[in-house]
Amino acid sequence: MAENQNVLHAVQAALGYSFRDPQILAAALTHASTADSRLRSNERMEFLGDAILGMVVCLELYHQFPDYLEGELTKIKSAVVSRHTCARIARDLGLMDHVFIGKGMGGRSQLPQSLAAALYEAVIAAIYLDAGELEPARQFILRTMMPHIREAAASQHQFNYKSQLQQLSLIHI
Repeated sequence: MAENQNVLHAVQAALGYSFRDPQILAAALTHASTADSRLRSNERMEFLGDAILGMVVCLELYHQFPDYLEGELTKIKSAVVSRHTCARIARDLGLMDHVFIGKGMGGRSQLPQSLAAALYEAVIAAIYLDAGELEPARQFILRTMMPHIREAAASQHQFNYKSQLQQLSLIHI
């Protein structure tokens, strides 16, 4: 039990968020392979966190890039909320070192990318549920996602010749 408490303290420090109810965080860190039922795993939180992540990123893109068309925004969103990006953030935060997994998965040298991505989304939901409002989850998402948003926007805009032509044509009107 003390080991779990240490894990929860370490994760809260990595997240930059202190849980009022640490059991919500524990549930977010619990993979189905160790839960006594799938309802006690982080799968439902992953579902909710995915929706929150998508909404927060879309809203941020909408406000940050008022001149981008829907297709451009969709490409950036797809790159940012991808399994790869979410897994990378989970690994960067050290979440993979603290996930509660079953013995069958524990012997692997590297856990699947999908598990890491799901963990990030579950943590987003946990912050939202613990806070009882969106703002702390939104702040966490933007703090961890902004470098990826900037990178995706720069690469999408750089290779979007139609957008560049539109921008140039507006200058000459």
